[in-house]
Amino acid sequence: MIDVSGHLRATRRAIGFEDTEHAVIVNCCGWQRFISRDYSQQRIKGRLDYQIIYVFKGVGHYQLDGSWISVNAGNILLFRPGDPQVYSYHSQEKPEIYWIHFTGSKIQSLLDYYQIENSYIGESLSLKNLFQEIILELQLKKPFYEELTISSLYKILALIRRTRLQQLSPSENNFSIERLVMQLNQRYMDTWTIASMAKYCNFSEDYFSHMFRKRMGVSPARFLTDLRIEKAKELLLTDSMNISAIASLTGFKDPLYFSRVFKKRTGVPPKKFQQSTLLSQNPF
Repeated sequence: MIDVSGHLRATRRAIGFEDTEHAVIVNCCGWQRFISRDYSQQRIKGRLDYQIIYVFKGVGHYQLDGSWISVNAGNILLFRPGDPQVYSYHSQEKPEIYWIHFTGSKIQSLLDYYQIENSYIGESLSLKNLFQEIILELQLKKPFYEELTISSLYKILALIRRTRLQQLSPSENNFSIERLVMQLNQRYMDTWTIASMAKYCNFSEDYFSHMFRKRMGVSPARFLTDLRIEKAKELLLTDSMNISAIASLTGFKDPLYFSRVFKKRTGVPPKKFQQSTLLSQNPF
């Protein structure tokens, strides 16, 4: 077995540590890989702290509600204080496990907020990296390591929730929309239409417009216009470019139309925005 872990305290206890004076505390975090020997754990009365186990690879076997179940890679399990912790790993199944123990007065409300429960989230390299960051911080104990471990724990909870939400929504559709958004941010100056955006996502125009608004909160046309205006603001901060050039570079073929849209979105014409911004930056 390969066992790598980091601990907040020099003293280690099988029952863990409870801390109600602080909102959130990370007690310990670790990674285990079982290659040649089986492993079993029996904490009938559980621990004093909370634990999340992430089965990154292979299979783990857990006794939950009195029955043994096999948990495949990609699943997380949550154990609360006092929950029996009875589980085993078989080396022939090559399990790779990440775990973290944490405590604090705010933990239960955080778990409720992020709706953390036993669930499948798949193989997540981002989640793996967060566990590894916590392990390293607890091992090295550099300045502010406690704050950084707590920050990473928040990210773990948020990432688990985000992944679950993506799984509950049409993931293929979301992926297509997100891929388009990345394209728009890189190629906002191109001639985009609703038809060309829908074609990029391989959707009908009506379905595309509905899915885009649902995912991004605004219509695709509004999103693209707002993106172009923000890019135009950045270019206006330099006095070396005229309005016509900026309009062309941000996807507006007509400088007059660009000026009208810019004023509608910001409340001032682009030239006045440029002059007032440059003046505020160079008062002398």
